[in-house]
Amino acid sequence: MDVVENGTYSLWRAKRAWNILMSSISYHLNGKSRSKKMGPRGVPTKEEDVVVIAWTLTMEKCGLFISQQQLKMQVAKLTQTKATPF
Repeated sequence: MDVVENGTYSLWRAKRAWNILMSSISYHLNGKSRSKKMGPRGVPTKEEDVVVIAWTLTMEKCGLFISQQQLKMQVAKLTQTKATPF
């Protein structure tokens, strides 16, 4: 990015030198990087943790085995009700 910003390389020359798309270079130069993730954070809140732990302990007290798939489904149920900014 530095060589393009200071004028040593043009976008075309940088593209050829490092085999990078010109649009990618342009996005980075203009602060429009596509690496930003959209949507809510992937970390559950403390309240969601408490609900999952309580469910897990209830299943354990009943003597029921919890598979990884069942745990994922329980977490999915909680996160689907989350409000998103979209």
